[in-house]
Amino acid sequence: MAQRFEHCRLAENKITYLGRSGIFEDKGDSAGNEFKAWDHLEKDGWELVSVVGHQKREEIYDYLFKRARP
Repeated sequence: MAQRFEHCRLAENKITYLGRSGIFEDKGDSAGNEFKAWDHLEKDGWELVSVVGHQKREEIYDYLFKRARP
């Protein structure tokens, strides 16, 4: 059986978890600042898989993560 993954997105300091339906669920986790959000995701076993830049604001990125489902 293929391994299954959970996904989330970090935009600035807000973590949004991807639901099984393929829509981002409103389970945002505002960690206070981007450093704390990165630390939180790392401790919970999330792995960075992609970085998406914004066209209009070069200093803003969305970071996409995955981790194996338990």
